[in-house]
Amino acid sequence: MKPASEAIGAARDIAREVSRTQLRARRGIELIARRPAIRTHTTPKDEVWSLGKAKLWRYRNDAVRHQPPVLLFLGLVGDSAIFDLYPGNSWAERLVDAGFDVYLFDWGRPEAPEADHTLETYLDSYFVPAMGVVTRVSGCPEVSLGAYCMGALMALLLLGTEGGLPVRNMVLFAPPCDYSHAPGFLRSFQEGRLKAEDAIDRTTGVVPEGAMRTMFRLLQPTADVVQFVTLWENLWREEYVATHRAVNSWAWSHRAMAGPAFIQTISDFVQGNSLVAGTAHLGTRPVRLETVRVPTLIVVADRDEFVPPENSRALVGLLGSDDIEVLEVPGGHAGALMGSGARRVTMPGVLAWLERHTRS
Repeated sequence: MKPASEAIGAARDIAREVSRTQLRARRGIELIARRPAIRTHTTPKDEVWSLGKAKLWRYRNDAVRHQPPVLLFLGLVGDSAIFDLYPGNSWAERLVDAGFDVYLFDWGRPEAPEADHTLETYLDSYFVPAMGVVTRVSGCPEVSLGAYCMGALMALLLLGTEGGLPVRNMVLFAPPCDYSHAPGFLRSFQEGRLKAEDAIDRTTGVVPEGAMRTMFRLLQPTADVVQFVTLWENLWREEYVATHRAVNSWAWSHRAMAGPAFIQTISDFVQGNSLVAGTAHLGTRPVRLETVRVPTLIVVADRDEFVPPENSRALVGLLGSDDIEVLEVPGGHAGALMGSGARRVTMPGVLAWLERHTRS
């Protein structure tokens, strides 16, 4: 016969699980039937520039204390909502509250008119002018870059070919570099089982959103099953449900990609590993990472399934800066920027670094 204390403890465990199951059921119904779609980009901002489908926003802040301004952006296939998911889980909100002048750049969704765009088209024709607008509007001659994933790769290409850019320092979130450390679905391209050209829609000249989504799903074919099991286990936690909905909505909101830019990305970096090999170029200009001397913070997620930590760490030995730090954070590729670990570890670490590398 069990002691009374054990029986009481078991009864409490059962009661707690019953209560959680009831909460799961109620919140599951709300999630499926009642709740509206997640609203992102809720931090107040104003559009200050646009060109074609590209846009630049400035977040409202009457209490700017730090310079230079922070310019946030990501790569061509993701939604910029990652930087402003919802109140309480927003990079834009945290940076504004900390006294930074914050800007968000978005490449837009390409269609047939953008089918001829290369990486140099995007960087030279859109991003460089956008940086100029940031310096003009802010009144500061330099900017701090906050670039995520492919956006970090694009920042490296630009800084490795242009010596006069107004960049004071940069934070690179999960930057791709060494593609000898690549997830499984990219190995299919590396080994020639998949060809970049086969992903392009010949009627539009772009890689459709659905094709991009399928390629990412190849990395985690059971992701849908796993995420719903995990969601069920945590439905009783309101904060988890809110974060799950937002992250999941963002993670599968892929964008199309202009065919030439996609072919460049696969051939030059995934297959050629050109940053490590020293053969990278932007148009006709060679990329020299050793000339990139701005202070740099590299954020590496310990369970990153898309850009494994070893892929990003290679940058430390390639950049020419004598001020490089690596911030190791818990989580996967998206969770490290948007989950509870981001609020506890990534955001405070990045904010502290930026404050040390700016002036008040």
